[in-house]
Amino acid sequence: MAYHDYEAIRAQTRGHWDYLLASLAPELEEALEKAPRHVPCPVHGGQDGFRLFKDHEENGGAMCNTCGSFPSGFRVLQWLKGWDFPQTLEAVVELMNGGIPEVRQRPGTGNGNINGKGKDDAKIRQRLRRVWQEGVPLQDSWAKPARLYLERRGISPATFYSSGCKCHPHLAYFETGRGVVGRFPALLSMLCNDEGQAVTIHRTYLTLEGFKAPVENPKKTMPYPSFHKLAGALTRLGEPENGTIGLAEGIETALAVRETTGLVCWAATSAALLEATVLPQSIRRVVVWADNDLKKAGQKAALRLAERLIREGRKVKVQIPDRPPEQKSWDWNDVLINQGPGGFPGAGRIAKIKAAIGW
Repeated sequence: MAYHDYEAIRAQTRGHWDYLLASLAPELEEALEKAPRHVPCPVHGGQDGFRLFKDHEENGGAMCNTCGSFPSGFRVLQWLKGWDFPQTLEAVVELMNGGIPEVRQRPGTGNGNINGKGKDDAKIRQRLRRVWQEGVPLQDSWAKPARLYLERRGISPATFYSSGCKCHPHLAYFETGRGVVGRFPALLSMLCNDEGQAVTIHRTYLTLEGFKAPVENPKKTMPYPSFHKLAGALTRLGEPENGTIGLAEGIETALAVRETTGLVCWAATSAALLEATVLPQSIRRVVVWADNDLKKAGQKAALRLAERLIREGRKVKVQIPDRPPEQKSWDWNDVLINQGPGGFPGAGRIAKIKAAIGW
């Protein structure tokens, strides 16, 4: 294992810990999504004993009321994964350099062994299959809530019918510590890795009228088997043409890009997962349709992703929408709703992808 200068690495990772933790420890997804609010501990469970610090993006720190305080992302990874310090540095350095670390856990330690990692894989796979099989195509009469939702977002049936998404007519919504608190229609999309293997399902819970359901988190990702990684997975909303693809955070944003430009666009479902994107080798040209938010998480994720994809030898362009000053967050779907296709670069539906992206 190579020697690494800890102080130099610590300086390089400052401000990048959302990406690093999402990529190296996908079990922190809920904590990252809700930070700095309390969530169940990823090691021993419970209801609300764990949280990431307010400045976790800077240094990766977190604490658990039972397990203790972890002042840096390095300490969090050691505790969560069971790695020693050199292993942790090696994983972080490889990821920062554009690699995909495969650091093995030490026997007898780490979150995987504490939780019996893998023991529920069969149940998780069975539930994933059942939910997907119970979903109906968006053309189906039972899928009306999903159609209404997407049409309100400015997406036409011609675009979302070909997306591969489904609608579950009556999906249970769970809350930690409370169990099932209701059942709602849900827009379903499959998250797949770079080899095209299904990893898990993203759900957007809706009302019968096609609005987001009145729950704490209407957008949720299902659990996934221990032999898969969430980091790097994408919702593939169509097949790329000529080795060219668009990338976006949200499913609605990705569909808005296709609606307006004709470019097939895949969705990561969050800024952290967008930054961790892993693409098939056949994809050589990429347009990243970034979100523009006040905290700049979307822009940072898009630019870091672009830097890595360029190092991989791909041609990359990043498109960032102009955010109205009164809005905390703005994405390309907001542009479509408020400005129409004219708000996009290369406005209007086009016949050739090259005309849309300027290549």
